[in-house]
Amino acid sequence: MFGEEGYYPAGYYDSQQAQYEKIKTALNKLEHAPQWVSDWPDPSIRMGQVSGVAIDNSGLVLVFHRSHNLWDATTFNNRDVYQGIGEPPIPEPTILVLNDTGELVDSWGQKMFYIPHGITVDYEGNVWVTDVALHQVFKFTPYDKLKPNLTLGEKFIPGNDDKHFCKPSAVAVLSNGDFFVADGYCNHRILKFSPDGNIILQWGLSRGNSPFAFNVPHALTLAEDRGLVCVADRERGRVACFRHDNGTYEGSFSSWLMGGRLFSVAYAPVHGGRLYVVNGPDSPLPNPVPVRGFVIDFSTGRLIQTFAPEEGLQNPHDIVTSADGSKVYVAELNPFRVYKFVDESLRNESRLEKNVTSHVKPTATVEVVGSPNMSVGVGAGGAWEWWSGALGGAGGAAAAALLALAALALLRARNTGKGYEAEPLVH
Repeated sequence: MFGEEGYYPAGYYDSQQAQYEKIKTALNKLEHAPQWVSDWPDPSIRMGQVSGVAIDNSGLVLVFHRSHNLWDATTFNNRDVYQGIGEPPIPEPTILVLNDTGELVDSWGQKMFYIPHGITVDYEGNVWVTDVALHQVFKFTPYDKLKPNLTLGEKFIPGNDDKHFCKPSAVAVLSNGDFFVADGYCNHRILKFSPDGNIILQWGLSRGNSPFAFNVPHALTLAEDRGLVCVADRERGRVACFRHDNGTYEGSFSSWLMGGRLFSVAYAPVHGGRLYVVNGPDSPLPNPVPVRGFVIDFSTGRLIQTFAPEEGLQNPHDIVTSADGSKVYVAELNPFRVYKFVDESLRNESRLEKNVTSHVKPTATVEVVGSPNMSVGVGAGGAWEWWSGALGGAGGAAAAALLALAALALLRARNTGKGYEAEPLVH
């Protein structure tokens, strides 16, 4: 699956030392960019577990955090019901708005949320968030931060029908107002809605080898110029991409260097398109694969850059990039941090261009999609290869299977069971 001889998905090599040397060699072939901005944000800003990060259309950064609340083994019972229903919501502002120099310019979201998760900003400046304790999705307009303009799901009630979610993780919004929800931790499905909140289609299975099978669809992003919505399929270590108009599967990406857990990926339509990816620790298994950010050239599939703060990353949870790729932000659950990275070469290019597309936050993911024979590597003869899924099938049988799976998506195939959903490290 990972296209590297001697690699085992469980995280072992024939020799641990050989593995470390292989990783070191691969990382040295990559450009170490974008660069970490060490004095960002203002150190006086206090936050809890940072679950999400977004950029609005003016370039301000929105940080979604949990204040004093934590998601641990006692937060939900075995039926996915939040154990703190009798407690008040987080009293402090859970959404912090930071400017380019890292100063706090606004804050809101107090007395609304319990366990914040995903956040994104659409073309019109509306802010969309998910709360896994409430099992709900909220939309806030730029003119009213006190009351949501749209609420989906029933408060504190998990479910898997058309009116309920179970720990929804992320939202991505098309320019026409249609939007997607990753119903992530229990139902392992993706739903597409019209702007008024009516379901258009949905797809997702909790088990099996189908490309429509997810194991914690953790984050979403749109490569709208390519007609794709892409999913960070966290516990399968892949990004899976689907046509955003009808849910047809297009392809997936994974890499041995990123390991078996993929938390988030963002898309920037620069230089033909770039992907900004953060992986996560594979514990309790040995985890020599580094926890870092990676940049992939969308057109060629080549891994071209890697980045991390000086002290490294431990539990990154979300990532966002500006449209020109010059600024990248990473949210980390533990320690409670948000990091800024700057690519000076892209920033200089951006200054020379007058018509840079305005940014829409890809809440987390996008994918390499193209020829199934395209290799993904660092330099000529790179070891990374496509995990092509349906695109890699040969002959009529594979084509028929793909058509059948696409039909299932169009028929709104819905997961009715619950597969593995454990999140052993971070949420």
